[in-house]
This record gives sequence, structure tokens and C-alpha cells, in this order.
Amino acid sequence: MQPPYIAIQSICGAIMIPNTRFIELLTDIEPSKTTKSDSSDAHVKIRSSLKTDPNWADNWEGSFLAGSYARDTAIRPKRVGAEYERADVDIILETNFTESDDPTSVLNLLAKAARNQDYQVERINRRSIRVATNKAEIDLVPVFKTWDAYKITDREIDGWTPTNPPAHTSWSGEQNSNFNGRFKPLVKLFKWWRRENRSGLRPKGFVLEVLVAKHAPKNETHYGECFAQMLESIVVSYGDLADINQKPWLEDPGMPGNDILSKVSITNWKSFISRVRTHAAVARKAIEEEDLEEATRQWRKLFGPRFKSTQKSAASTSTSSFVAAPFETKSYSFPDRAVKATTPRGFA
Repeated sequence: MQPPYIAIQSICGAIMIPNTRFIELLTDIEPSKTTKSDSSDAHVKIRSSLKTDPNWADNWEGSFLAGSYARDTAIRPKRVGAEYERADVDIILETNFTESDDPTSVLNLLAKAARNQDYQVERINRRSIRVATNKAEIDLVPVFKTWDAYKITDREIDGWTPTNPPAHTSWSGEQNSNFNGRFKPLVKLFKWWRRENRSGLRPKGFVLEVLVAKHAPKNETHYGECFAQMLESIVVSYGDLADINQKPWLEDPGMPGNDILSKVSITNWKSFISRVRTHAAVARKAIEEEDLEEATRQWRKLFGPRFKSTQKSAASTSTSSFVAAPFETKSYSFPDRAVKATTPRGFA
């Protein structure tokens, strides 16, 4: 008689790591309640301050959140030494500027307003300013409304360029519905995989979300099988192009006609595809592996030590954590769980 810890099997007979292991990882990499609270406090305070600042009030039209924080696709902050980095929060500042206004002057004016409110301006970026607080790192992004979207400062082109952050947020929510609640968890797994297996600065963030939407199977409910199929699909779609030093055109779902891979160098893209190719094979090996401990070891190559080991000895006392249904029908919702962060930073 087979022991209970190998009760979960795939169609081909190989042992399937229970979905429970992936859900435990998702719970572990979720930003903590403290991180979320600190981020909320930080962005509410700075938005209120800028709205009434003498250097910015005349230009103020409104503000809203963007980025992974707004889309709920952030993962827990990075740990550096004994501490965690602070969370990254993107704030879009809607203004009454026009294309005739110089973007560098606009960013300098915004930096002056932030300093006037006793905020530390770390740097002025191409399209934003970075402000450090004791609770979060905040990117302040000035835009003005157009008839169908927004335009954002761009010092590199010495002008304003189209953008549409609210469309990204809406699109992300729609994808989560299309995946029956599994899209955002898959994005977080993909981001965590990227953090554990860094192959270059880019692609990151929203590009990873688009890749999940295009290449993850919508109806597969086992996160391991879904992740493996996604990596395999990415390799099939882009591997040959990367081998001849080419990138695909990946359209921005919020701004049709824009290529969201435009900022990704061919060197970074090839490195990324190479890592995906390697780990697609590892993920498939993990799924087809007949030994549960070896399968777990393979998954830990992808997700690192936070992917929990499956101890056979535990099966003799409890099978509930090992015999989780591999094909769940319910969507996954994250519980809040505090991490041991003293200075949280760095949503991904």
C-alpha cells in the first residue's frame, strides 16, 4: 500500500506536488499587513501635502495610485541584511500643464514642492521624482489628461509621451477575472521567480503581467502545472527570435500601438529567455518526477528556500497538508500575515 504522502498524482502517474505548497509560498511572499499599512499612510500623507503646497497647488488637478501597489500584484519587500527595504509606491499627479510646458521644469518644480513639505528627494528621474519617507519609497509622476488617456513628462525626449495607468489597473483586474482569480497569484509567483533568478534589470513589473496573461493557461488550476506551461509557452513563442538576437513586439494593453518591451535591451531579453528555457525544463522535470522529495528540490531551484520542503515523516501524523486537491475550483485570496520588517521597502 502506498503511503499517503504520494496520494496526489498527475494523469501520467507521476507525483504531483500539492497545490498547498504553492499557496503557502504565495502567502509567504505577500506584502505584510504592516507593509500595506505603512504604504497607505505614506501615500495619503504626501498627496495631502502636495495638494495644498504653495509651489504645486495651482497645478493640482487630482491624484491616483498606479503600479503594482494599485494593481495588487506586489510581492513582499526585499531583505537586505537584517532589514527589509521600504515598499515602492507610484503616485500619478494629474496637473493642468500642457505640452508647451518644459518637462524638466515641471519635475524641478515638483521636487521643490516636495522639499518644501520636508520630504527627501532622492533623485529626479526621466519621468518622475523619487521621494524617500520612513515608510515607503514614492515615485511622484506628473501627467495631464488628454481626451482618451494621459501624457507624462519625459526628459529624454524633452517633451510629453502618452501613458494610461488606469487602463493597466483595469486590464489587470479583467485578467484576474478571466483566470478565475489565479492571474494575480501567478504574477506574484513569476515576480518571485525573477527575484530568485535574476538575469538582468529587465523585463520586470508590468511586462511580466502581460507575459502571464499571454502565456499562462487560463483553465489550469494547479499552480505548478500552470507555471510550467507558461514558461514553456514563452520559450516556444520567443526562443527562436532570441537565438537570432531579436525581440518580439509586445503590445501595451493600456496603450495600443506601444511596445512594452521597448525599454528592454536585447542583452537583457536574451538572458531572460535563456533562464526561462532552463527553468521550463526544471519545472517539467518537477512535475514528472516520481519522488516527492526530488520534485520539491526541483521546485526550490525555481522559487528558492521559501518553497517549503515536503517531509515524508509528516505524512505519518497528518496528510491534510499533502493531499490538497491539485485542481482547485475556488480562487485564492491572500490572508494578511505580518513579516519581521523594521523598515519595509520595495514592492516588485
